[in-house]
Amino acid sequence: MALYEQTETTTKVTLDDTETCCCTIETAQTINGHTEYVLRVQRGPYPENSWRILRRYNDFASLNKCLQISGIDLSFPGKKLIGNMRPDFIAERLNALQEYINQVLMNPILASSLPTKKFIDPDSYSTPFHDLALQYASMSLRTDGVYTLGQSLGPIGWRLRKHYFKVVHKPQGNKHSPGHSTTKHHLIKSSSQSHGKQHTTQVCVTTSTEKDYNSSTRDHSGRDDLILSWTEFGPDRYIDEKDIHTVLKNFGGVQHPYIVPIEHIASNDSGALVIRKFYKQGSLKDVLCSASPCNPFLSKYGSPKGRTPLPLKDLALYARQILEAIRFLHSKGMACGHVHCGNVIVVDGIAKLMDVENFIFGVPSFYRPFFVQHSKINTCEAIDVYGFGHLLYEMCMGYPLQDSYARQISDCPDSLKSLLESILSKDACKSSLPTLDQLTTHPFFGEYAGHFNDLYATTIAVQKPHLKFSTSAKEQLKLAVQKTENRVREEQRSVKNQKRLVRVQEMMTSEEEKKKIKQKAKHEQKQAKLRAQNSLQLNNGPPSTGSSGMAATVHLSSSTGGIVKSDSANSITSPQEALMSPPPHATDSGGSCSPQPPPSAPPIPGPPSSLPLFPPDAVSSSASGKLVKSISGDESTGGSGNRSALLQSICNFNKSGLKKIGPSEAGK
Repeated sequence: MALYEQTETTTKVTLDDTETCCCTIETAQTINGHTEYVLRVQRGPYPENSWRILRRYNDFASLNKCLQISGIDLSFPGKKLIGNMRPDFIAERLNALQEYINQVLMNPILASSLPTKKFIDPDSYSTPFHDLALQYASMSLRTDGVYTLGQSLGPIGWRLRKHYFKVVHKPQGNKHSPGHSTTKHHLIKSSSQSHGKQHTTQVCVTTSTEKDYNSSTRDHSGRDDLILSWTEFGPDRYIDEKDIHTVLKNFGGVQHPYIVPIEHIASNDSGALVIRKFYKQGSLKDVLCSASPCNPFLSKYGSPKGRTPLPLKDLALYARQILEAIRFLHSKGMACGHVHCGNVIVVDGIAKLMDVENFIFGVPSFYRPFFVQHSKINTCEAIDVYGFGHLLYEMCMGYPLQDSYARQISDCPDSLKSLLESILSKDACKSSLPTLDQLTTHPFFGEYAGHFNDLYATTIAVQKPHLKFSTSAKEQLKLAVQKTENRVREEQRSVKNQKRLVRVQEMMTSEEEKKKIKQKAKHEQKQAKLRAQNSLQLNNGPPSTGSSGMAATVHLSSSTGGIVKSDSANSITSPQEALMSPPPHATDSGGSCSPQPPPSAPPIPGPPSSLPLFPPDAVSSSASGKLVKSISGDESTGGSGNRSALLQSICNFNKSGLKKIGPSEAGK
């Protein structure tokens, strides 16, 4: 049974909180007198990783209320009490809510917040992360016996599964008899991530002489204030549970002038805690945004009032120091993967990198949604170079780059522009990024931090860098680097394939649209042709009939290549057929035409006296090119009698009565 439980824990898949989500409001439905909207949420590039949830307008309003702390202006539709059940109003409200949720998910700060995650994915983010972190941290410190867990600092960071607490040293010495203890029990309240709600979670033992954390930067013994961070293991943790304790123990002794030292580090099956010195000025991002480090993440970085870029000399010095810290980690077989302004502390003109243990914890990178879009950024060194480029950009501009590459870089010297373009331009991201060693020799650092090499040599002579791993730890780190890079490449291939699929679907859709447009054009052309024929009939007027009532035929001149038309829409003859038809002549007063026989036809002997001739107006052109015999009566001459006589003569016609003549007689 124990073996089964261990296997189940090992195969547990941790959710990557940096995966982008999109939300589409498909429809609205009325249930029990109120309107509910059906939301379809998709995580990542594949449509099969999607789900549907129901949300009311009040749910959107609650989300908007939680996000107002950021100060970001969002277009949220107002509430309406009368007429809110009309179909047209519901459709209008649906479009407004869709625009609102798009604005939220397109903002990286709002999209990564816990209220937004709970709104679109309640099944995955309803876990009490903060309470679990408090429980694990308390259990770990209880066995240590050196530190006492203090008050929670709340959601000061962007990670949902990382929590910060105040920590103080336990008093040493001054032992008393069991009946005269000077300690007392009191409740320590911790603020949850719901912004303001307090939970009584733990009974801690402290002395009555301890000072409050906020009243002084040092405790009663004169030691610096400390901060504890508890982090859950992420999806990129590839070091075995039996070896991770050894790796963390070796890493806890890291020493480098540009890396924040670690006071204490420990782990269990779910995560790890790290204790460091607390710096009142906060991170470099707090300095750039003029924000207090203990304020919530949304209020600090959502819409900061002041952004201050660094002077070029300070920028070059800090960037060069961070670059040396990254190079040192890579020289020890370990990557960083989490280079950004929030992980940099500036103390007395020296920039130091912190949270470098995140690679061992396997948590996703802050810029992961960006570099998975570029297949060339597929190594740990390239990822660190890419993060370093974003760090440079934010120090230079005062605000972060909100895209995977910089479309245009301006307002900076040419040397700095060249350095930024070598990392963040579209061509650089598509081809290859410079290496860490190549960055150190860039002309920008020679121009604005030319004395750095001498300064760094003096610094490491005083504080020698140190980080030593055991042989098994080195193998575990090497394997973790390989698996991390493989996961990045797989995700990049997935994103690339999905983009290709979307393009193919768009092309197929465009081809179908083209076919529809082509068919529609053919149909309209056919209809236009029929309308033109009908219009031609109307323009020619009604059929003109003479006294005999025969339909008149409209002829177009065959010499101009025209079409010979009759009153019927189906009577269309070609110019060649028109040549076989008798030419038109002026009609007489009776309305009858007198066609002339073809000149080359031989003369035909007249019929017997009893056989009446065909009336001259009975010959017209037809669509088949043959002569059509039209029989019509004449009211003045008794047309009905002539018609019957004509029919009788045709039936009684005797071919044997015709006389064959020779050529000599035909010419007479």
